[in-house]
Amino acid sequence: MDAWSLLRMLGALSVVLGGLMGALWCVRRYDLTLPRKWLERLGNTGPEKRLRVVERLAIDQRRSVVLLRRDDREFSVMIGPEGVVVLDSALAPAAAQAPAAAAPAPETFASKIPILPEVWFAQDIKQDIGGVH
Repeated sequence: MDAWSLLRMLGALSVVLGGLMGALWCVRRYDLTLPRKWLERLGNTGPEKRLRVVERLAIDQRRSVVLLRRDDREFSVMIGPEGVVVLDSALAPAAAQAPAAAAPAPETFASKIPILPEVWFAQDIKQDIGGVH
């Protein structure tokens, strides 16, 4: 292996490691996470889970506040190197507890057009036929 090949190999390795370090810095700096739908696909597809993380807010690099939901209760928890502290506990908002299927369907253009009953058309046809004879 000559010096040029060794230099090229080390340069390629430094580019790849530099890209990984840059991506890691971005993830930590901007608190990037995977979309929830991707995580749900990776997780268990079994029965509905009782405990879930609603939201997480980074206070600084070592501490964060997490909003947890268990059944119909929400808990605000601060997580840090000192340990875990429960800040608040309350009932979950009613809008978050309602199932998605109970939400009303959005109004569309087609739903705004009045639909005439078929009887109305049938009466006009009978009158037209009756007037011809």
